[in-house]
Amino acid sequence: MSNFKDQVALITGASSGIGAALAHELAREGANVVLLARRAERLETIASQIDPNGQRVLAIPCDVTKDGELDQAATFARSKFGKIDIVVANAGWSLKGNVENLRVNDYRRLWETNVFGVLSTIYATLDDLKKTQGRLVIISSVKSYVALSGDSPYSMSKFAIRALCESLSQELAPHGVSVTHICPGYVATEIRQLDNQGIWHSDWQDPISPRLLISADQTAKQIVKAISRR
Repeated sequence: MSNFKDQVALITGASSGIGAALAHELAREGANVVLLARRAERLETIASQIDPNGQRVLAIPCDVTKDGELDQAATFARSKFGKIDIVVANAGWSLKGNVENLRVNDYRRLWETNVFGVLSTIYATLDDLKKTQGRLVIISSVKSYVALSGDSPYSMSKFAIRALCESLSQELAPHGVSVTHICPGYVATEIRQLDNQGIWHSDWQDPISPRLLISADQTAKQIVKAISRR
C-alpha cells in the first residue's frame, strides 16, 4: 500500500510543469491534493483531470508573493480535508542577464517568489506539518550548487534555498518533520518561455537540447520516490 494513501498534499506552482506533474503523481499514489497557483483556469483544468468529482482535489488561485493569500489557502485546505501532511514549495521562475545589465530591483522581484514565496509557504503550513509529523518538500535546482554566467539572480535564489533547507532539516527533525531538497537538472517545462518580466511566450523555443531534458512526469516520479523515503 502507498504511504501517501489519504495524505493531504499542498503544492504551490501547481498549474504547470513539475507542480502539475507532482499533483497527478501524488494523486495516483492515493493522496488528496491542494493545487495553488495564479492561473485559475489552468488549475481547474488540472483539478478536473485528477478528480472530475472534486472530492480528492482542491484548486485555489494563489499568489505566493501576496500577503495573506497562502494563509487563506491553508485555511481552505484544512476546511476541506482537515489536515495537511505534505507541503511542496514549488512556485518559482527565472531571470537572465549579466549583473551589469540588471538592477537590484530585478533581483528583488525574483526573490519575492523564489525565496520569500517559499518562506511564506512554510510559515503558512508549519504548524500543520508539526501536527501530522509531515513532509516539507522544496523544489530547487542543480543551480543551487553550480552558478553559470548570466544566471546570477536565479542561482543566488537557489543557493539561498539550499541554505534554508539545511537549517530547516535540523530545526524540524525534533518535531518529526522531514525536509526534502529537490535539485533537478534541465526539465522540460515552461520556465524558459518566461521573459524577465515573468510573461509567458508560447512561441519561444526551449534553448536546451532535447537530449539534456527530462520530462516533468519523469521528474515527478523521482521526487515522489524521494519523498517516500522521508
